[in-house]
Amino acid sequence: MSIQSDKIRTLTVSIGLSVVVHLLVLMSLGRFGNYNFTPPVNPLRAVMVDLTKPGADAAPVTDSNSRKTSLADNVAEDVTDDRDLTQVQGEEAGMPPAVPEKGPVEAKTVEPAVFSKEKSDSIIRISEPATAPQATASRHVASATALLPPLRTAGEFMLSKSEKLSYLITLLGVPVGSVELEAKNKNGEVWITLRTRSNAALSSVYPVDDIMETRHIGGNFIITKIRQQEGTFSRDIGFTIFLRDKRVFWIDRTRNRYSNETIPNSEVLDTLSSFYYLRNRPLQVGKTELLHIYDGDTYAPVPVEILRQEEVRLRNLKKVDCLLLRHVKQDGGIFRRTGDMMIWLTNDENRVPVKVETSTPLGNVTIELVSAETQKSVNPASSGPERINHPL
Repeated sequence: MSIQSDKIRTLTVSIGLSVVVHLLVLMSLGRFGNYNFTPPVNPLRAVMVDLTKPGADAAPVTDSNSRKTSLADNVAEDVTDDRDLTQVQGEEAGMPPAVPEKGPVEAKTVEPAVFSKEKSDSIIRISEPATAPQATASRHVASATALLPPLRTAGEFMLSKSEKLSYLITLLGVPVGSVELEAKNKNGEVWITLRTRSNAALSSVYPVDDIMETRHIGGNFIITKIRQQEGTFSRDIGFTIFLRDKRVFWIDRTRNRYSNETIPNSEVLDTLSSFYYLRNRPLQVGKTELLHIYDGDTYAPVPVEILRQEEVRLRNLKKVDCLLLRHVKQDGGIFRRTGDMMIWLTNDENRVPVKVETSTPLGNVTIELVSAETQKSVNPASSGPERINHPL
């Protein structure tokens, strides 16, 4: 009986001490006031911009002072905000509005300057991200297409009406993705598309989804778009090659930058066009073909060596006679992370690329043809285009 009473007494004392301790903690917290850790809400600021009066004394903006102009515009906007806020507070307090000592700060429209691609690390504010120059370039292409004779013809790049090639990519012998190369000849205009994708196994670790699109217009203009998504790296660029003007208009849609660059001659092509141009050249063993390539980052003369003839066994175990070409590594562009390319083309009139090998930081990569489909041009003696499935 005494043991039970001792337990009850101990339990009662413990509960009482717990209540006393909690009360003391609550009373001590109340002595230090109330705390609010939420972020403060700033009052809205009125922004007044006078667009009716053009800035007559506005100096032309160049690349060297573009950052200074942007900083000056920011300071001007801050000053305008502070003056407007003071005026609103004065009106609420019944005080007459203060008269500024100087005239109102006028907002000056700054045209986006042309930036070189070497300034990618600098922080530059652009009022409009290169939409006007792109529209101007498109109008130039559209107006000049019907007036100028073509410098390049569609027959220099492809003799068939269309072609579709499918490839399997293996890394160290393990399949990791696929490549689709498709080209069309639409009324004398060449359209080429290259798409590279990783398979389901690799996409969960390192997704790859790259696409390149090239279009020839009037034999004087080449428009190329490149969109890359490789792991965490992404890029969306485009450029137009003006063959007659010997210049390139380049734009980076991701970083809102653009530039006008000069090229040495009218033989410059993009990467895809140069590949099709090479296939239609009279290739001879021991010779070297020099390609002039602008691949989205820079221009470079790229030599391609025709090494020898080889017999290649395809994935269906069929053997084909091929020419082995060596594409020298480029320092920049989309292939900057690969080494020299070894390319096997069928030694016939089609010059179909059946195999490509190159090296990457992850290991050797092999691209092998799995299917090829070609639609020949319309033959006057036939009733329509001839479709050929290559027996590969």
